[in-house]
Amino acid sequence: MTTKRKPTTTEQLSFAFELYHRIPKGRKVTAQELQTELSHVGITRDIRTIQRNLDVVAQYLDVDKDTRNKPYGYSRRLTSQFVLGPRESIVLELAKAMISDVLPDQLHYTVESAFQPILNHQRSYPGLQRKQGESTRAGTHSTFCPVETVEELVTIFEPLSLALTYQRLITITLKTGETIENMMPLGLLLSIQSFHLIYQSDDNTFDIALHHVAEVKVLTFHFDYPANFDLHQYSLQPELYGKHIDLDSDSYLTEN
Repeated sequence: MTTKRKPTTTEQLSFAFELYHRIPKGRKVTAQELQTELSHVGITRDIRTIQRNLDVVAQYLDVDKDTRNKPYGYSRRLTSQFVLGPRESIVLELAKAMISDVLPDQLHYTVESAFQPILNHQRSYPGLQRKQGESTRAGTHSTFCPVETVEELVTIFEPLSLALTYQRLITITLKTGETIENMMPLGLLLSIQSFHLIYQSDDNTFDIALHHVAEVKVLTFHFDYPANFDLHQYSLQPELYGKHIDLDSDSYLTEN
């Protein structure tokens, strides 16, 4: 008989905070609606688990539970401190990187001052072991990719943001039908051709152009961000396991 693995404290806290980030201000959301939202990013929980965690969130955080009618509604108080969810965090980091790229060096300090107070919350998620110093999950590489390439991100951006923010392993399915399992996502880079996911697998660092990715599945397993990795220093390489490839070809994996 197989036994179901009990979630760790870190996983339980991460799930509770994922629920919290999805509870809106000024309107109510039900447990059933949250269950549907979570399923869209690959997080599957039964309704009782969601309700139980919502009760904990309502007890300890700035969330009101309306029990006047069923299904119960949950909302964040209008006076709640401004907090971003994973998707918004990654979007903000990309915006910061793009602005920094087009402004002169003398204004970079101003960009840091404007964005950092909002981005600081990313280091506050409980149970996650961050590396020392700045923790970056998104950036740019050369000039920007075409709009049509960015639009292909719509279906996979939210699960990627979730995995990057909460340091979760992922499995991706390529448009060729191949899968890459147990990847440690380290960040996103925007190049002239595409978005690229930088990830670690078997102690090696790789990148993959996201327009080759059909699906991203977020796993429940956490990982510690490698202390010696710096996204700003990473260079996209036109190499496929030691073989030179044409950047304009359909090849999609590169190793750094």
